[in-house]
Amino acid sequence: MFSPDLPEPILLHPFKHHMGFILAYIQANKFISPAELQEDLLTLGTSQLDLYFGPLSPEQISRETIGYLQQHGLLSPAAFKEYLLAGNSGYRCITLSDCTDWVLRWGVVENRNVHLHPARYTAHTTRVKATALKTAIATLIASAQLGLPAAGIGTINKVRAEWLGLSPVKWVSKQEGIGKFLHLLQQQA
Repeated sequence: MFSPDLPEPILLHPFKHHMGFILAYIQANKFISPAELQEDLLTLGTSQLDLYFGPLSPEQISRETIGYLQQHGLLSPAAFKEYLLAGNSGYRCITLSDCTDWVLRWGVVENRNVHLHPARYTAHTTRVKATALKTAIATLIASAQLGLPAAGIGTINKVRAEWLGLSPVKWVSKQEGIGKFLHLLQQQA
């Protein structure tokens, strides 16, 4: 789900890529129905993604990116497309004020041709499997709704089976996967 509140021409999916946005989503949706939550979580996809947990808000990231594009004469769609094609890869990377690298690609939403997401393995980011992130988000919301411990394997498996239609897990570690992201979300909340 991209954020229509961000300035054009930026196409950023903060629900997929921004920890602060995800935390705000959890806070604002503590009483969301499992069906609505599942629909929202579908936008995370099924593969891996890069999650930014640095100090910049989605608005700041957008403004800095627009500033870069203006400074380099790339704000028009034609100039931006030419810039991407000249790199022979279809994407380019820029570094923002917090030393985080961001990938610029061609956006397919009208008036939002600058698709932006964090680069892999850059400062203030971590790589996450979509199902681990979905489980962590849903578990925190279910914990608030049902009064169950978020880190409990029973809560996690209840959410995976009943809310997300996923198979149960045998164990959870704070160092990886679901446990890592549950812990990370709880620390930042």
